[in-house]
Amino acid sequence: MLVFEILYKLETIIKVIMDALQERQPFDVEAKEILKRSQNGEFSCMFTANATTDIFYLYNRARDLKSAKSALNFLLANYIVVSVTHGDCTEAISLSIDDFEDALMAVCAKKANAAYIITRDDKFLRESPQVKAITPKEFLAVTAQEQNM
Repeated sequence: MLVFEILYKLETIIKVIMDALQERQPFDVEAKEILKRSQNGEFSCMFTANATTDIFYLYNRARDLKSAKSALNFLLANYIVVSVTHGDCTEAISLSIDDFEDALMAVCAKKANAAYIITRDDKFLRESPQVKAITPKEFLAVTAQEQNM
């Protein structure tokens, strides 16, 4: 199962989701492909509950309230939201990851039994101790190989 920045990592969850929603080139192509393939049932994508406010805020700021509500409704209807608990926060603080949001993403990905965290954050790619972190491009290559087996 996939944790996507959708548990894509929180920043990247946001960067990747926002890449697709806001058509940020050149990153939007891979992000849209991941979202499309997830919607087609090839794998499950998820994001953390605390990411919903960030996604909404950023989309509202970039577009408008109606678009932000529509985008968030789409995400909530099509993807899994992973809860964030007191225990998750406590575990995240104990990790050797400097960025708390990154640590929380790693803990939630592990809790959700995610196979990967998809991110464009180079530092997080090296730091993720809980679940393997890969780039969107790497993820598309891995899933393409699995389909050809």
